[in-house]
Amino acid sequence: MKDIGLLHNVTISDHDKCEICVESKFTMKSCKSVQRESELLELIYSDLSDFKNNLIRGGKRFYITFNYDCSRYTVVYLLRSKDEAFEIFLKYKLEVEN
Repeated sequence: MKDIGLLHNVTISDHDKCEICVESKFTMKSCKSVQRESELLELIYSDLSDFKNNLIRGGKRFYITFNYDCSRYTVVYLLRSKDEAFEIFLKYKLEVEN
């Protein structure tokens, strides 16, 4: 904006950067490596959430994800209510075992 004449008497130097801008440029230390599970159904991550009061096709309001630790394969199921979660987990378990 200064180059096209919209700002006057503004000087910006490398020393005037805000603290947050400087901190965001820092490189983070890498995390130690994590050993992945190799057994079937040994570790599964799951998350149950909603669509923020929006209905989608079929009257579904919620979704549940299952993330298989060994392969990081993720499956998403749509739910009408949260009480369907256990039933969906059993369905997921049967699919993984077969």
